[in-house]
Amino acid sequence: MKMEIRLAKKSDLEEINKLYNYYITHTAFTFDTKKKTLSEITDWYNKFGKTKNSICLVANVDNKLIGFACSTSFRKKEAYKRSVETSVYINVKNRGKGFGKKLMTELIKKLQLTETKSLYALITYPNQTSINLHKSLNYKKVGQLNDVGFKFNKYWSVYIYELKL
Repeated sequence: MKMEIRLAKKSDLEEINKLYNYYITHTAFTFDTKKKTLSEITDWYNKFGKTKNSICLVANVDNKLIGFACSTSFRKKEAYKRSVETSVYINVKNRGKGFGKKLMTELIKKLQLTETKSLYALITYPNQTSINLHKSLNYKKVGQLNDVGFKFNKYWSVYIYELKL
């Protein structure tokens, strides 16, 4: 299986939305609790490219979207502009095959060409697959937010992983 990685396009939004909505309804890996509409995902997508370190990549295998990775502003205040939060979502059928690592590696390469200094991944615990992925990319655990999210009638903690460029 050959994977193509490229910048996301508006024509990808329906598939991105389906994938992300799966994670909303079936996992605590995102703290969104209500499915996103295509209009909401379009608004999200329109934020990419406004800064050099705001990037959304998609991965396709056999012309089918299997995942996406993105970098978004870490916080809204101006002094955070060289720090980003990274996220990666892979279709469940394709998890554990190295696609997430390839997507994140490409995202990191693109971010290295910008003035970005720090990448942060906020990982719901437990999510050993994501922890292993980020460790393999040299992210280091730098913090933990205990019982910070409430979803599926329970509290979830979040680990904070950091990669310095």
